[in-house]
Amino acid sequence: MKIMFIRNRNVLNTKWLVQYINALQQARPDYEIEVVCDTYKKVGSELTFDEKVRLINLDGKTDNPLINIFHRIRCKITPGWFRHKKLIEKENPDVIVCYFPTDLFNVTMFQHHNIPIIMMLHNVPDVILGKYKNNPIDATFDDLHKEIQPLRWFHHQTFKQVSVWQVLLSSFKPLLDKEFAPKKIVAIPNMVQQLSPQDYADLSVEKKKIIYVARIERDVKRQHRLVEAFGKVAKDFPDWSVEFWGLHKYPKYGEEIMAIAHYYNIQDRVFIKGYTTDILSVYKNADIHAFPSKYEGFGLGIADGQASGLPTLGFAEAPAVNELIIDGHNGFLASDMEDFADKLAILMKDKELRIKFGRNAIEDVKAFAPDNVIRMWTKLLDETVAEKQNA
Repeated sequence: MKIMFIRNRNVLNTKWLVQYINALQQARPDYEIEVVCDTYKKVGSELTFDEKVRLINLDGKTDNPLINIFHRIRCKITPGWFRHKKLIEKENPDVIVCYFPTDLFNVTMFQHHNIPIIMMLHNVPDVILGKYKNNPIDATFDDLHKEIQPLRWFHHQTFKQVSVWQVLLSSFKPLLDKEFAPKKIVAIPNMVQQLSPQDYADLSVEKKKIIYVARIERDVKRQHRLVEAFGKVAKDFPDWSVEFWGLHKYPKYGEEIMAIAHYYNIQDRVFIKGYTTDILSVYKNADIHAFPSKYEGFGLGIADGQASGLPTLGFAEAPAVNELIIDGHNGFLASDMEDFADKLAILMKDKELRIKFGRNAIEDVKAFAPDNVIRMWTKLLDETVAEKQNA
């Protein structure tokens, strides 16, 4: 079976994608896997695919300056769907898996193949699809509902060609609006790497450290909320500190975070650490993972912390966050900011409770072990191809 995965760019910097593709290839050596991107520079360089996986960059930079000129000109004068159309005709895959709606557009627009397509949704459906709705009404994601006429009509035509929609959580299935003509919806979570006991956070030894692992960004990740909550209780815990770990692209937001810290006089206890390639050490050297995100598609940051044995604190209203965190079992879910601060204080005060939640978290994330997730994916891929062949 030939499987073609489509993602526009940064494929080698998307950790989950590379790990997933490699695990799929190793589990099923009979699969012929191609990963297709279409970018002059942004392929990424952090990770590598299994040697059997074929990476195809339609407009990749090469060592030949003449080819580079040709690629740059072609990017400007031909649409992405045209370049993908030529490749699909040449490779003729048995199934296509798309990462973004843009990728779906590129493999369907002005094309007449009957290859089955699996459309991944790597976030809450309304976050990804809200701007394509004709009448968006969900206030939670109003900021995402941007008018894109007349492209909206074309995108709706591409959505009709999806054979299977893949969502990350079963609770997302009802959120996939019938406007997008879903024929079949399957819930398959992200993989969570399981750790050996020696890599668990040792919560019996207090570091008195709260961490938040996520890109540093205001509207969704909301690091400032953790600073506010910590500021409300910090006087009772003078030895504790907060660290933010993740990609830091917005210096002004960093200034806002530290301004709040100054307001509560905790500026010497709040640290914006930024990006690290050794995130395991971050989890191992913490006591609590506080996660005030507005929503998540799955919450790999939460799950990775849980795999390390950390208790987690989040908001009850946050999609995905409120499923990975089981209130009173592996962490706490807060109803509002005051509750968030109160529950943060409870966790900071009670080491035995942190240990209990952490042990439960380790067991909970075993459901997302790579073997389990890849088994779901191979079943979906095999069934999708078989259904098309038997149609």
